[in-house]
Amino acid sequence: MSALKTIASAMAISFLLCTNIYAQESAFEEVRLKNKIVPLTSSVYKLLEYHEVAGHTRILPLAKPYSKIFILKTLKSIAENERVTERERDLVNKYISDLSRESNGLHLASGSAKNTYGLIGMGTGAEVRSGVGENSARTLLFSAEPYLAGDIGKNLTFHASLGPSIEKLAPDLFYGSYTKDKQVHFPHEVVGFSYLPYKFNFESMNIRTTIESKIPGYSEITEKIAVGFLYSTELNASWFDGALQLGINNQRRAWGNDYDNLTLSASARKFPAFEFKLAPLKWLRYSYLLGSLHSGKSLFGAYKSEIYGYDVGALQNNFTLHMLEVEPWDWFLITATAGNVWVKRFEINYMIPFVFSHLSELESGDYDNLTMSLDFTFKVPNFGKIWFSFFNDEFSFIEKGNLLKMPRNRYAWQLGFVNRMSFLPQTLSSFKYSRVTPFAYTHYPETRLSNFNNRPYDMTYSNDGFNLGFYLPPNSGEFNWTLTNFAVNNLTLTMENRFIMHGTNDLASEELKLIYGDIYRHQYTNSGEDIHQYPLLDFTKDGIYDFTLSSEIRFDYRIRKSPFLDYYRLFGTIGAARTWWKENSSGVTAPAPRNFATISFGVAIDI
Repeated sequence: MSALKTIASAMAISFLLCTNIYAQESAFEEVRLKNKIVPLTSSVYKLLEYHEVAGHTRILPLAKPYSKIFILKTLKSIAENERVTERERDLVNKYISDLSRESNGLHLASGSAKNTYGLIGMGTGAEVRSGVGENSARTLLFSAEPYLAGDIGKNLTFHASLGPSIEKLAPDLFYGSYTKDKQVHFPHEVVGFSYLPYKFNFESMNIRTTIESKIPGYSEITEKIAVGFLYSTELNASWFDGALQLGINNQRRAWGNDYDNLTLSASARKFPAFEFKLAPLKWLRYSYLLGSLHSGKSLFGAYKSEIYGYDVGALQNNFTLHMLEVEPWDWFLITATAGNVWVKRFEINYMIPFVFSHLSELESGDYDNLTMSLDFTFKVPNFGKIWFSFFNDEFSFIEKGNLLKMPRNRYAWQLGFVNRMSFLPQTLSSFKYSRVTPFAYTHYPETRLSNFNNRPYDMTYSNDGFNLGFYLPPNSGEFNWTLTNFAVNNLTLTMENRFIMHGTNDLASEELKLIYGDIYRHQYTNSGEDIHQYPLLDFTKDGIYDFTLSSEIRFDYRIRKSPFLDYYRLFGTIGAARTWWKENSSGVTAPAPRNFATISFGVAIDI
């Protein structure tokens, strides 16, 4: 009898466990808007990385952002891991609760039918940012984003938002800067600065109308309060438990081991693209992107010619990106990526998935800007994650000698280490060094293809004035140490420390063969001269160099005591930096050292 009772008890426990697991899976299947993208601004990505380096999940896919259902399932597997502490599990469950809702924004109307669901809502945000001290200024941002979202059946999710952004932007010191006529020029110095060096970015469309003049224009730095627009679009579908994903989106993306990676970074301006992802096996993934790049300012005649002495061209390009991820063991991931910035035309050869762009170019002709990269990711138990990335813009083996110091070879590389801090609870530490060589990401203006107004094409690796890859200009290096802490309930604290080195030379110099660190200054020679005759690289000594040491603390706090919202966020930053210059033998006058301090505060209702 006791044996029967034991068997019955075991069966009952098994039944309850199976019921609970089925209930959780069913709950995820009933989640509304499950194929919606979770934006890169969400702190859930740092939480996922924290558990990734702890060994609570496999190495995560490098092509971000992820869909809501993918994140929910990953968080669920983390919560069920027996090595996760109760405190860590509580935080994971809070994110599961947040993401299980249809949307966090204000719900204005919603409804459902047999196989469909629809929602009209509103998200909003406001931020005040200010520099402190000499030549400081304020950035003011207020936005409202009405949105429409819904599901068609179990596989298709759509989401679209459009709203005004009332703003006055004050950039950082180096935004738009250049070196010419023996001086370093800062075009926005009269406006003032509200960001630490090299940190300026913005979300609104790059066309706005000042309230005072009521005249629209492509200048993002207006000095006066202006009205712009924010919009985002998503149409995403998923089949076979996420093994096949299709989407048409206008979002920011990060395809690499870090947000600030070398191939496609979160700092790049968002652009519309068709995407699909295949994951037939846990250890095999393929991602594909075909997007449209733009820059409204570049469409005007002779764009930047007064600076560079030639028309840098109109940016009207497409962008194709392939990424193949192979994970032969739980602790090792190898990733191959191929990218192509190509003039807008109906070139089917560049639209075909699975064919890396370099093979297509062999048949289509050398009219475009191609790149390739390799990433190696190692996850060491009880130690952390180590990764190395090598980005190849162009490489020549013709000449003998130190190939890595030849400017003809345009490349970038990163080495990173991510781990949990043993002496700080629930703290993620990320340390990396990034190096971008001169002329990487650059390209000569393409004149061999016809344009709408007989101007060349801007073929640089950029979109709307920002690099697609690493956020710093060519010929730069950065040490970056970032700490992210989740120890306090609902609070994410981040401290980012940077040491930046960047060098260039005088754009007006009569000597062509100089080292430049400017995406619009490509490597060229006079007719008949050998491009290999450039001097070898001597980083920090072969031009005028700026050095920046900065530290910034950021907080993001979710307040959950609201009758209409799951939460709203308070966020802010405080930071300081010092920049100095070393002229070496460049002949350029080094500016006086600059000290910076910034502070910001904002509130947001996430969509």
